[in-house]
Amino acid sequence: MMSKHYGDHRAQTATPAVSLRERPEQALFHISFSVEIETVSAALGVLKRAALRLDELAAPTQSTVVVERFDLPHEPGKQDTAPSSLHLTLTVPLARQASTWERAAQLAQVDDMLRALVQEGRKYKPRLDVHRALPVFLVADPEAYRPTLVKRLHERARSLGDGRVVLLKELRFDRPVEQRSLGLDQVELSLNVEGLAEVQLA
Repeated sequence: MMSKHYGDHRAQTATPAVSLRERPEQALFHISFSVEIETVSAALGVLKRAALRLDELAAPTQSTVVVERFDLPHEPGKQDTAPSSLHLTLTVPLARQASTWERAAQLAQVDDMLRALVQEGRKYKPRLDVHRALPVFLVADPEAYRPTLVKRLHERARSLGDGRVVLLKELRFDRPVEQRSLGLDQVELSLNVEGLAEVQLA
């Protein structure tokens, strides 16, 4: 005989994904310097000089430079002209109240500065190669948006019930708030939450 508690008059579904869009607060440029020179110690000297020059050029733009990593030849001493490289991040602050055109002008100033650095590198002896990726636009502290995302999660869960009671069960909020660059004026923030939304059907 079929149990009268079949389904217990509840429907369960995974908790809905939640996201929101905000204005980015910073632009990140990933930059690398590489040089081919006889010894690692000589390469480090060239790379250090380039990093200090980037600091000097970036200062008027209120940007900050962070060294991420070195890629050096595995063998100590002579490197047989294998390239040594330095990877950095240039962070450009973007005022939230600035217009799109003001932000674009600010990034154009940084782009001009990086172009000048590329030209300088070509005059180095030995030559310094400068590579830069397109900027990524982000908020400075994505975790600050966690309460808003959690509130949106509850709103989305209630919408599943269409007026019926919705219970959120076995929730786990331990994942970090993620962000995805959408452009100069938009970044998408999202929070993946594990759990179940249970709708009371009767």
